[in-house]
This record gives sequence, C-alpha cells and structure tokens, in this order.
Amino acid sequence: MDTTHERTMLPLDVPLLPDTEYCRLVRNLGDRIASVHFSLFDPAIPDARHESLHISVDELIGWLASLPGVRRLALLNSRFHAPDAYAPEGLDNLIKRLGRLTDAGVVDGIVYADVYMLFALAEAAPELCARLEAVPSVNTCIDSADKAFAHFDAIDAAGFRQPGRLVLDRSLNRRLPKLRRTVAALRQVRPRLSIVLMANEGCLYQCPFKPAHDAHIAHARIAPEAASAFGRNVKLGCQRLFHDDPGRLLASPFIRPEDQSGYVGLADVIKLCGRSRGPGVMRRIVEAYARGSFFGNLLLLNDSMEPLAGVLRLPNEDIPSDFLRRVTTCAKDCARCGWCSELAESLLVRTGPQIAPLGRMEEP
Repeated sequence: MDTTHERTMLPLDVPLLPDTEYCRLVRNLGDRIASVHFSLFDPAIPDARHESLHISVDELIGWLASLPGVRRLALLNSRFHAPDAYAPEGLDNLIKRLGRLTDAGVVDGIVYADVYMLFALAEAAPELCARLEAVPSVNTCIDSADKAFAHFDAIDAAGFRQPGRLVLDRSLNRRLPKLRRTVAALRQVRPRLSIVLMANEGCLYQCPFKPAHDAHIAHARIAPEAASAFGRNVKLGCQRLFHDDPGRLLASPFIRPEDQSGYVGLADVIKLCGRSRGPGVMRRIVEAYARGSFFGNLLLLNDSMEPLAGVLRLPNEDIPSDFLRRVTTCAKDCARCGWCSELAESLLVRTGPQIAPLGRMEEP
C-alpha cells in the first residue's frame, strides 16, 4: 500500500446524523471537521434522498448545537420540486423551519440544486435569504470556473449570501490538470473560497445515468408511490455495470483515505457522503478518512458501491502504490486501456449470489 500520502490529511465535511455515538465521534475529531451538512428531517422537504426521518425543529436545533465551531449547511438539494412547492403556501413549512434554525444560530446556509427554489425563497422570505449562504450542490456538476461564476451570479440575484465554499464536480478528482486550472481561476477572484472535493460517492466516472437518476429520486419524493431507483439501478443502471465490469469500480472518481495528500494545495476540504446508510456505516467512513487509511473492502467506503459489498470484495490494502498516479494521468478511455479492469480482476473476490445476466431479471 502507498504510504507517501498517509501523514497529510485534509479537513472533512461530514453528514450530521441524529445519533449520540456518531455525534460524539464528530465532536471528538475537533478541527479535523470543517463542516457538517444535514437534512432538514421533514419528509415534506425533499433533499436528494428517497426517504427522510422526521424529527422536530427543537430536536434538530439540539443536535446542531452539540457540534459547535463548525459550519452547518442545510440540504435543500433536490434536483427539482413539484410546481406547487414554489408557491408561498408550499414554502411556508420550509421557511418556518429554516427561520427557527437561523434564529437559533445553528445554520450558516443551504445547499441547493434547483435554482428555481432559490428565487422562490427570495420572493417569499427575502430577509431570511439575506442571512443565509446559498451553496451549489455537488450535483450541479461545476467543473469549471465559468460554471461557478454563473451560479454566483444567480445567488447574488436571489439575494442570498455568497458561498464560502464550493464543491467541485467529482470528475475533477481524476482530471488533475483541469482541477488545477479551475481552482487557480477561482482563487484568483475569490481567494478565500474553500474548495471541496467529494471523496466517496463512488459513482461511475462521468456517470451517464446521473441526470435521470437525480430526477427519479426527486420524483419519488413528490410521488412516494414511485418505484425506488435502486431496483432500477440493479436491473438497468450503475449497479449492473459495476458488477459486470469491476474495472469500473476503480475507474470511479473516488479519493481513497490514503490518497488525501495528493490533493493538498488543490482542495481545502474532503466531503464525505453516505448519510442514508446510517450512523454505523458513517462512523466507519469518517474514522477511515480521519485516520488516513482503511483495511478492508473498498466498496464499504463508497456510497454508490456499498450495496454490492455483500457480493464483491475489493481489498483496499492490496491496491498498488501507484494507483493515484495511474488513474489521474490516463486518457479515461477505459474500453481501450483496461488497466483498472485487469487490476480489479486480479484483486476481486466474488462472495455471494451475483446479478443475473441482462434480459433474465424480473422487473424492478
């Protein structure tokens, strides 16, 4: 295993989960935690997940107050909303909840994906918006400075505070020359902007399913009877592609805990996801990145891959020391290259019932 990156680690952005042991871990990590992102924990407020636990505003304030000294960002990051959600009566519950959190001093801003929602909030509650940062979601796929500037302009027009941080598109994790140029252009005009990279989403590189997948999740929150996107992903989407060609697992633009220092000078914070997996899984993930190493199945660290961890095992400790260099300097033409596929096949252990071949599965 490569040891050259183990001693330099970046601060972390992690989910807030209403769990005592998990919050104790986050609190005990001190200045290793730069920020937390959190659901508003109201099923009526979409946040890019299929389901949401409901807790009262007072409970949420208590959990957030237990993590002092970190930036706290509320997730309002559904890809789209139902048309009536933009009307004043549709915004009433959201505005009341955000207002309570803002008055309590436990929220710094919102994370958004739907710019229509920014302007709807601006029209309905301009004073509240002026107190909150608007931070583009990673799912806005900002991979250049000019895309970021377009969002900054929209944020300004809507009357929100400008973001103090920006999560760049996960593809830049594997395109270091483009990452360097983008960060340099951003820092030239906004030197205090914190650059964040998503480490463990574990989706396909330049995922072709992404726009439709986000839309399916948003639709499921509007129409709960809609089928879960996971069954669709197994039959028709990323889970099938990962399973059938495990090289795609290694081509995914994740950042391993061991490789954090490869991004020092390019990024300020590493973002970790996986909140829907529960506090036990998130403790394992946070501990691995705080420690800078992980011994075990790589799929257990990556959100999109984790459902396959029961049937595929890819030992992180056996990944070669030149992995980061190889995957950040290649042409990304995986079909012609084959390096990731060959490495995956040499390391992978299939441990359980496999996904049936295409055309031989039941409907999701």
